[in-house]
Amino acid sequence: MKKRVFLAFLIAIAIIVLCGCGKLSEEDAKLYAESVLDASYKGEFEEYIKQTDSTEEEARNAYETNLDALMKESGFEEAGISEELQANYRQLFQDMLKSAKYHVGDAKEDTKDSFTIDVTVSAFTAFAGISEETNNWLTEQFVDATEVPEEAELNEMFFQKMYELMAAKISDPAYGEEMVVTIHVKPDSDGVYYIPDEDLTAIDSALFPEDQF
Repeated sequence: MKKRVFLAFLIAIAIIVLCGCGKLSEEDAKLYAESVLDASYKGEFEEYIKQTDSTEEEARNAYETNLDALMKESGFEEAGISEELQANYRQLFQDMLKSAKYHVGDAKEDTKDSFTIDVTVSAFTAFAGISEETNNWLTEQFVDATEVPEEAELNEMFFQKMYELMAAKISDPAYGEEMVVTIHVKPDSDGVYYIPDEDLTAIDSALFPEDQF
């Protein structure tokens, strides 16, 4: 699996970062930030729809687009693994995203019309060492083999085993120590509120470290 797999969600997350115009209160800013994270990671759209005047269909389509990007970046299609196994991974990634552990603190007015919010996050570490464990398992399967399967079959075996290991861990995920990431809610030149991409990058990187495999 490509190490950049979790970054795909980060790339697409900005698709749904929209908010209505008008001055926000500190409470509004907090609710907006929570709604963006909950819609992006948990697939919970009710508050996001209220905050952004989006429809449920629009919010859900953006969420599914994020999952599509995550699947594409994973490299499964290029590896030639079965559609059934790809579907299993898609559900696994959805469960992983729902396991994102964060707490949105109170918003504080920073400059005129802008706010800062401290988000306490815990890194998802349940899959640490999965690639090595899977590689070791695959090697053991052919220690005494006189013939090795073709690449497509090896890929299917590798990703099937990796999926089994991941699925076993996702029900009771492990997390790293808490850390605080400060994000901003501010208006653009048209007065439309948003969270800057670099803030979303920081949240995503803290929640799902790229080096956890």
